[in-house]
Amino acid sequence: MADRKILWLCILAGAGFVWASADEVSGPDLARPEAVAEEVPLAPLKQAAGDAFLVGIAMDSGYRGRAADALSVRIASTHFNAVTPENSMKPMALQPEEGRFEFGTADRLVAMAEEWGAEPIGHCLVWHSQTPRWFFRGPDGEPVDRALALQRMRTHIATVVGRYKGKIKQWDVVNEAIDDGPRALLRRSPWLEAIGEDYIAEAFRMAHAADPDAVLIYNDYGIEERHKREKAVRLLRSLLDQGVPVHAVGMQCHWRMERPDLAEVEESIKAYAELGLQVMITELDIGVLPTHYSGADVGRQESMQGREAVMNPYRDGLPDVVAQQHAERYRQAFAMFHRHRDVIGRVTLWGVHDGRSWLNHFPIRGRTDYPMLFDRQGEPKPAFFAVVEALQPPIALAE
Repeated sequence: MADRKILWLCILAGAGFVWASADEVSGPDLARPEAVAEEVPLAPLKQAAGDAFLVGIAMDSGYRGRAADALSVRIASTHFNAVTPENSMKPMALQPEEGRFEFGTADRLVAMAEEWGAEPIGHCLVWHSQTPRWFFRGPDGEPVDRALALQRMRTHIATVVGRYKGKIKQWDVVNEAIDDGPRALLRRSPWLEAIGEDYIAEAFRMAHAADPDAVLIYNDYGIEERHKREKAVRLLRSLLDQGVPVHAVGMQCHWRMERPDLAEVEESIKAYAELGLQVMITELDIGVLPTHYSGADVGRQESMQGREAVMNPYRDGLPDVVAQQHAERYRQAFAMFHRHRDVIGRVTLWGVHDGRSWLNHFPIRGRTDYPMLFDRQGEPKPAFFAVVEALQPPIALAE
């Protein structure tokens, strides 16, 4: 334990942290922030990452006119240099009715990011979920035809991307288009049914026309694992062969303690880099609760009725042993990201602290999960310090 505490001191000092003096090395466990000097501020996570890649967070500037909670703002503004809107830039939020755009919440988020010196990220332009039904209905109420669907897509993308041209430099253009099953390449989404397989290429071309300087991203879950990686490579290679302006692939990375195999993830990073694409880790979280479902399809819901003790075991707090296992999982992940910092442009965590994570309600509603780097009180968890360790590997000293 003493050796590990010395390691923490070297790491934190190298990143600009000053938590304890040398005579405290044999004292409290430095993986537990409450055990060290409270009056000394915690240096930002973005400082630990340095020039390796952007470290981002997902949040919104508020909901239904309410301001974002002060705790989330404090954490996000201190530790992260990229901000992705969780919901406020999805089609349902921006254009609930045809021709009626509502930019207030999204504008506030962009302004907040600029105030913090963080890069706002655009998420997302084309998705099968959280898109109003009117996009896919013709004037007669029947399914929309190809021409009208393309016109509506073009209007939405041109208006949204055009509004933030020069401010938002990265866009998740198409989200979750790959089918989860073993056969079909593309999900049977309303966009596919209305336009055809080229709707993805058309969306990227439209986004590029609206802002030729923006980094355009294909974003999906599960594509870091073999069963969807092969499909993603096939899709992306086809788009690139057609000259479609795809610049990066976004691996969402909604993970659990036991999966995916990080060796598989590393193979995926290499495979996408070999296509000439930048890799973004766009929605990282690591849940600790059991689940039978490993994807991130928001339409998937399960019940824990009669299984509360098994499916929601940590209602009263996370045991230290699990917190340390969670921290090690994060350490391994960020060590891998750091190894591939030449191709990874951003690592974004999906949620600010445990209390604001979507995993408390997915795929089972009403649970108490602990997937983030900060707890419900906004305090850094062992996972936070594990990430710092991975980003600031200790320097070997000559004897």
